[in-house]
Amino acid sequence: MATSMSHQGRNRIVKELFEEYYLTPGRLELPFDMELREFALQPFDFDGYIRHLSFRNEGELLNFLREKVPLHLFYSSAKYQLPDAKDVERKGWMGADLLFDIDADHLCETREIKFCPSCGSISSGERCEKDGTELSSYVEMGKECLKEGARQAYLLEDILKHDFGMEPKVYFSGNRGFHVQVECMGECALLTSDERKEIVDYVSGDDVPDYNGSPSDPGWVGRKARGEKGVIVDRQVTIDVKRLIRIPNSLHGKSGLLVKRVEDVKSFVPRLDELSPFKGVVSFKPYVSINTSLYGQEISLEYGKMNIIPVSLGVLLHLKDLGEILAYVG
Repeated sequence: MATSMSHQGRNRIVKELFEEYYLTPGRLELPFDMELREFALQPFDFDGYIRHLSFRNEGELLNFLREKVPLHLFYSSAKYQLPDAKDVERKGWMGADLLFDIDADHLCETREIKFCPSCGSISSGERCEKDGTELSSYVEMGKECLKEGARQAYLLEDILKHDFGMEPKVYFSGNRGFHVQVECMGECALLTSDERKEIVDYVSGDDVPDYNGSPSDPGWVGRKARGEKGVIVDRQVTIDVKRLIRIPNSLHGKSGLLVKRVEDVKSFVPRLDELSPFKGVVSFKPYVSINTSLYGQEISLEYGKMNIIPVSLGVLLHLKDLGEILAYVG
């Protein structure tokens, strides 16, 4: 049994949990051509990113992660001759995967809650009306947002498969959306930004006229007849041929949840116990009273009151700046 104590939460306990996760080989889903990819990360307790990293195999990467425990971990969609060259022009671009990003919180209404972490009061403006402390904020996203995100990810997967003949992979982003990736070879990898924009225009259903077609017709003729609408994606992510993307099965630094492959996106239901790798319990002190539901977990916590909760929930709430982890038993 491991026990940790901390008065700085994320600076120690959460970092130790992340570090332990990355010590185990075989967890990360790495590209077969990883020696051609640029890697990047944001370490704990560091505002910036370390970029222009290159690794020949998983062992080299994990050795580096032991020294620089990542809060966020990425590799490039692009393949390069010299991925560790700091001058982008010297890297030697060789092509890139095709990426799509669906932000669930852009698909429905959200609610921003501003609160004072010192007294727990809900307030507005920039500072607490009681003691002048700078307010923290939390954006509450309803479960319907992720459900709509999953629906759109399913439609995008279907379009790429049947209209383009591609083999996309869908990933839960680890926080508030979905990533869809096509591992490109040949002509697909060499698509220009303009050509990728045309694909975005197509999947978005932009400027597609209404046809008097049949539901069995191919392309948007049949899709319109079936009542389908276009997919809302972050255009810049797809158009950018040198994008950094989160490594599948890495941990998202704003939630502690896995960037997880979704095999059956149509029936995907995000559950905290399935998306977090952490086991055990923590002593957690919330900065504000919390009554909500997150990833299938009902939460009711009173401001300032110590709670023993699952470590998966404690890490999530702490990374959302909603409270402090004081002790961990796993």
